[in-house]
Amino acid sequence: MRVAILGINLPQLICGHRILDKYPNSEIYLISERAEAGLIGESPGLFSKSFSELIPANWISSMGSQSPKPDSTAVRHSWLERAIATKLVQRGANLQLRTKVCKISSSSKHILHLSGAGPLSGSELEVNQIIKHPIDNIQKKWFGGVHNNELMNSNHQGYRPDGLVESWWLEEEEPQPNRKLLQSMEWFGEDPSYALEAEIELGLTLASTVG
Repeated sequence: MRVAILGINLPQLICGHRILDKYPNSEIYLISERAEAGLIGESPGLFSKSFSELIPANWISSMGSQSPKPDSTAVRHSWLERAIATKLVQRGANLQLRTKVCKISSSSKHILHLSGAGPLSGSELEVNQIIKHPIDNIQKKWFGGVHNNELMNSNHQGYRPDGLVESWWLEEEEPQPNRKLLQSMEWFGEDPSYALEAEIELGLTLASTVG
């Protein structure tokens, strides 16, 4: 079975791992116009349960200083994506970066017509199934910051394994407007406290459609 997953964000990466767990002999292609998986941009990395309960250890390559500890309540999202993508490639999945799907033709199978700077540019990829990320229309804008001391009155925050604190707030709730941050972030979504867990759950749901 050959499956094309459009995108390389966390849900698609989780989806790829779950498919390989269920169908070890399947061919997985993750296709994205992005230049790399993870490390660019940042999304919420807060979690409310034990990290080991969220993602199997064999789905993640080494994260060094960013590897969650037993008392961690946040992880650097971009590094997590990178580590999961690395392990996915080690398991045999194909990441087609800098690649655009120009057209999809369907008959008994699906044919993706590809362009871009990736190795499959200008070619066609025939697959049994295509998995697309559902369109998210949520437009609530959140601001985030990484710092080394707790921000007062921030209801959405977690402690990373490197000792830094990740906090999120709506514009009108900014806890300390003049505070100097090590990193500033923006994110659109419903609730940053559960965003990571929601992405993981979405990835598992996408994988359940294969078969």
